Amino acid sequence: MAAGMDLFPLGIATGAAHCNRREERAELSRNIAGGTHTWLWGHRRTGKTSLIEQVLQDLARSEIAAATVDLLVAHDAEDLEGRLRTAVEGVGARIAPQGKQAGQRLAEAFRALSPEFSVGAMGLKIRLNPPGPPTRGITEMLLGLDRAAGMVGRRVVLVLDEFQQLSHLSPRTAPRSLEGAIRHAVERSANVAYVFSGSQRHLLAGMFEDEERPLYRLCRKITLDRIGEADYRAFIQHASETRWRQPVADDVIARLLKLTERHPYYVNALCARLWGGELPPEIESVEAHWSRIVDEDGRVAAGRLQRLPASQRAMLKAIAQSEDGVEHPGSHQFVSSLRLPASTANHARAALEHEDLIHRRGDGRWTLVDPVLSSYLRRSY
Repeated sequence: MAAGMDLFPLGIATGAAHCNRREERAELSRNIAGGTHTWLWGHRRTGKTSLIEQVLQDLARSEIAAATVDLLVAHDAEDLEGRLRTAVEGVGARIAPQGKQAGQRLAEAFRALSPEFSVGAMGLKIRLNPPGPPTRGITEMLLGLDRAAGMVGRRVVLVLDEFQQLSHLSPRTAPRSLEGAIRHAVERSANVAYVFSGSQRHLLAGMFEDEERPLYRLCRKITLDRIGEADYRAFIQHASETRWRQPVADDVIARLLKLTERHPYYVNALCARLWGGELPPEIESVEAHWSRIVDEDGRVAAGRLQRLPASQRAMLKAIAQSEDGVEHPGSHQFVSSLRLPASTANHARAALEHEDLIHRRGDGRWTLVDPVLSSYLRRSY
């Protein structure tokens, strides 16, 4: 199993485990190196973090310093400000020059935050003191980081992961004011490149594509789609040669990619189990291991169904019934099969897409985003 987990990790995939993403990897690298801010969107567990981590590893050789802030568990403006402050303190200390003048130069850069410096076994440590409300603190610390990077001639990248969480912060007035505070600093940034990453498309699009929002047109957009079949085939065959010194049969790979629908997390979850075997997998073992994954994860995925209105449950189940997807979920024939009024069916489809439960593939057909939920529903109904 260790060999499978090395080649197909369930967490972050970098190095030899990083499959394709050549175009996105090159584009994000160019954006960061050139100071172009980016907002990166992809469904949950489709490899956003892996892409970012791989790019940061690529850029580390060019001495671009990086810091990542995970906003998924941030609950209010003060918490957001604290998490950003910790990240800025850390990256500020890492880019600080050696010598007695380091503290003086950083003190000038962060003067609005009354910085305190200490030197210990781990090197220089910076403590920044918020100058007032979170919005002002966020603006001043981001401006200060840009000044510090400029003073030492370094490029810095600040990654704000699960950035859509900003929309959920309390109080209800916080998101817009925080967006404004962030924009004030980001649009003035000359030395810090920002990457805003997230998994809820409609929330991120609202932030960056709504002309009435502060972050409108502040960034270049990168969308992370499923990895192509040809790329996955080449990657899996290389992994097979590495593991067993022989290829996997083409029909086995075809079935593997069909069941997982090329969802990166589930491709890795299935392959990690298969690569624990002594020989390359056959179709029977692909089916058996996938069935176990559906047993383990399907009930959890289906739990979300119970919270949906009946019309949305009906449409979700009907789309799941077709392994090839549904071409026209608004067609008279399909809507009639649901026994729903056309207007109700259209609203249900829009709501499911809004919640990222269904999506339209590149071939124009509609499927569920989660392949385990698809398999679970087909088996249950």
